[in-house]
Amino acid sequence: MAIAGYSQKGTGEDKGVSREQINPELLRMEGTVEKIELAPCEDTTGKSVSETHLMVRTNEDLINVHLGPTAEVSKLISTKEGDQITMALFQTEKLFKDDYIAKAVIVNGEIVMLRDDDLKPVWAGNKPKEKVRKGEKKKLLGQNISKNKKP
Repeated sequence: MAIAGYSQKGTGEDKGVSREQINPELLRMEGTVEKIELAPCEDTTGKSVSETHLMVRTNEDLINVHLGPTAEVSKLISTKEGDQITMALFQTEKLFKDDYIAKAVIVNGEIVMLRDDDLKPVWAGNKPKEKVRKGEKKKLLGQNISKNKKP
């Protein structure tokens, strides 16, 4: 993935999902990465110039998966079009029907946490950014995640 620069930044809102203390349902979905988009995002609450989105084909649906700021996501995830991906996702009322935010992904056999249990991005604050070991897959894809459920 390459980083692209644009002049537009986020929505300017300072309250993301973790600050609002909402607890959206986590969904487990699997699919194939069809396209990687690096561009400004109108739905972000951050100030990033470029956001990374994956267009993922799940069964017959094409969904838009918001990963986060390109500068941060590119340090954590290495993926390309055609890769199989498993995702722990959630939605908010501000997103379109087929838009989701990734809490964690499994791609190329590697689990990558993007948000903590409070849905705070791992790049926010002083928490170390980390990739999760394969042995923690059960915790990531545990009981709180509905298998292939669509709203």
